[in-house]
Amino acid sequence: MAISSLLGIAQRSLLASETALGVVGNNIANVNTPGYTRQVPDLESDPSVSTAQGVLVGTGVHVAAIRQVLDPLLERRLLGAETDRRQQGAVRDQLTALAGVLNELDEPSLGGAVNGFFDAADALARNPAGSAERETLLGRARGLADELQRRSGAVATLQRGADDAYVAAATRANDALGRIADLNRAISTAEAGGQSAGDLRDRRRAALTDLAGVLGIQTVDTKDGVTVSAANGAVLVDGGAVVHQIALREQGAGLDGHTLHEAGLADATGAFIAVPTAFASGQLAALAGVRDGELVNASSALDTFASTLVTEVNRIQTNGGAGAVDLDGGSTAAVPLFGGTDARTISVLLTGPDAGRRIGAALSSEPGDNQNALELADLRTAAQATLGNVTFTGYVAGLTGQVGQDAAQARDSAQATQALQQQLQNQRDSFSGVNLNEELTNLLRYQRAFQASAEAINVGNQVLDELMQVVR
Repeated sequence: MAISSLLGIAQRSLLASETALGVVGNNIANVNTPGYTRQVPDLESDPSVSTAQGVLVGTGVHVAAIRQVLDPLLERRLLGAETDRRQQGAVRDQLTALAGVLNELDEPSLGGAVNGFFDAADALARNPAGSAERETLLGRARGLADELQRRSGAVATLQRGADDAYVAAATRANDALGRIADLNRAISTAEAGGQSAGDLRDRRRAALTDLAGVLGIQTVDTKDGVTVSAANGAVLVDGGAVVHQIALREQGAGLDGHTLHEAGLADATGAFIAVPTAFASGQLAALAGVRDGELVNASSALDTFASTLVTEVNRIQTNGGAGAVDLDGGSTAAVPLFGGTDARTISVLLTGPDAGRRIGAALSSEPGDNQNALELADLRTAAQATLGNVTFTGYVAGLTGQVGQDAAQARDSAQATQALQQQLQNQRDSFSGVNLNEELTNLLRYQRAFQASAEAINVGNQVLDELMQVVR
């Protein structure tokens, strides 16, 4: 009985050590695998049995489970940090792109085009009869209109791109929801059958990270897997089922007429449920905020500038019908310089080979009269009520400066959230990642346990052989 017990104990110990060695080997093999979580074997003593003398003796050891080394609180903090990182990163990318559109360091710049136009007006005031000065003013006017159109179109393109990214983020979120539900089922099935599901749990954790980047989530571990809820408490995944998906509906037209979208939740029937509080953080919040906020504001600012420019320049060019004259002494009352109502539609109306001659530089037909050209040139320093009582050049400088400042602040915020996320990731790597020194120590420990178990089996066999010889 004692010898057979020894052999049984040694065999179970051998198997437990073999399993533990396999776990250690798997850890070592995945030392460089992104997202891998270190595993440890949980060893438990087998139930004791009573001998004929009534003494309880142990019966060995077994591997009760192969467990991942995790800190649940740290995992939740990491998901929240990922939400913040992706949100601030999206804001940074969008505002950096907007700052690039309005960048005054590039040539031609909007501020340069404005100053160039008024420089040409100054030159015309000095020589109101000059054909070259008139052609230069027309060219500068066209250049200014082109710059406004180009920047207006670029802002509209950014808005379209932000909406496309918004739709793509919602699609990624739905893909992550489906993967989480599938993995919940797979993990439950594997663990119910006594198998380790560490790799499946790592894949689920990656899917949760993907989802957290799109919108803020809350997670709760249950017997059926992880339950995922949106920030407002709406359940997205419960066990192996996706309860709510991210749905999209048309919100209205964008700056270029492109259809914009709004995210909500959809239940099993597909009905759209508007829940703005569910998307208060993450990429969806960032993209919608910039798309409907800063980009619209920038476009409106360009439109206000263009509208004011058209109104003021045309007022002087036509002089309100009061008698401005062109180079030939004809009235320019019905000949405005600019057409259009905003940055997208602004254009120069004076065209043709004699367009320059129709610029109203004078108020009379007297030779050398430059009153209209002087008034046009004085617009450079005239504060405009519709621009917030600043000049045209001051308005452009304020607009581009504010956008640049917003982009710089967004970069700082993104850098801060990235640093926090990396700090938490480093903590997780330290706690849940593979430490080769520790694993090599465990390898040696389980190897010696394996050798000792094998030696116990060898001793048991020798004792049995000796008993058999005695019996013979």
